[in-house]
Amino acid sequence: MAPDQPPSRLNEEQVIRLIASLAGEGGRDLAVGIGDDAAVLGGTAGGLVVTTDLLVDGSHFDLGFMEPQAVGWRAMAANLSDLAGMGALPAWGFLSLGLPGAPEPEFVQALVGAMVALGREHGLALAGGDTVRAPQVILNLCLIGRMGKAAPLLRSGGRLGDAVCVTGGLGGSAAGLAWLKAGRDPRQEGADAAVEAFLRPSPRVAAGRALAVSGRVRAMMDLSDGLASDLARLARASGLGARVEAASMPLHPGAGAVAAGLEGDALAWALSGGEDFELLFTCDPGEVGLLAELVAEADGGLGVTQVGRLVKGPGVLLSSQGGEQDITMGGWDHFREDAT
Repeated sequence: MAPDQPPSRLNEEQVIRLIASLAGEGGRDLAVGIGDDAAVLGGTAGGLVVTTDLLVDGSHFDLGFMEPQAVGWRAMAANLSDLAGMGALPAWGFLSLGLPGAPEPEFVQALVGAMVALGREHGLALAGGDTVRAPQVILNLCLIGRMGKAAPLLRSGGRLGDAVCVTGGLGGSAAGLAWLKAGRDPRQEGADAAVEAFLRPSPRVAAGRALAVSGRVRAMMDLSDGLASDLARLARASGLGARVEAASMPLHPGAGAVAAGLEGDALAWALSGGEDFELLFTCDPGEVGLLAELVAEADGGLGVTQVGRLVKGPGVLLSSQGGEQDITMGGWDHFREDAT
């Protein structure tokens, strides 16, 4: 294929880039457009932060083994996590809901009630939306947050030599999903923590805000598609590459238990499983300890781990005892043929 010949089929990243090229730079009041966790309207100081997410039954969730409460909770958590990735304070939400046929009131109560409850925990009010008939359950949430006196944290601020850090443990959500898909008991000790991480993830709103207010973080985003893909996006936006250490990866405690029960790979889940909704950020290596203290204080003892550094790019390399491996964009892709 010639270098300037477009591919016959697009992956998710290529779709986003094509849309961004068609959209252009936007208007004068668009401070941050396509390419970050959320858009910023108005100035970068005191602006509004807007994110939206489309979720479809059979692709993003499966009502065959998930209760509607869990679907609603996860939908709100995913969007709140985008605001957290910018350091924004949640304010308002708009829900568009597609439902097959005439729904039972108990279903709508459980689905939307969970969204509202989680939103309220973080200061967000559901302010409107739309409903339509659809062939399957479809959710679209649009959330608006406020930056106040803090500047939004973007993917593009990383510098050569920055420490690459993550909050919490990774791989729990993917492990929990694997456990449920295998038909195993969700209450089994050890695996239950991974199932909880999948069904009821905790968006790191307080941690994201603390990091933004600190003024010591250079680049940040949330971890929704897996470290391999999300770090590649952050590094590329910063004009760099990254190197991470397998031995430094903070695995979710439930991922190991599920891996043992299913003969799975906890590290693979941590790198490419996605939907952990933790935060990925970079900073001066000398600031890691202080930022870890701020996050722990803001978010109930939540941990911070340095997993690598930004290096001359491109791409993301994983270092382990077996050598180095290129893991660039090795996470979730909605348009991959097996992405169901």
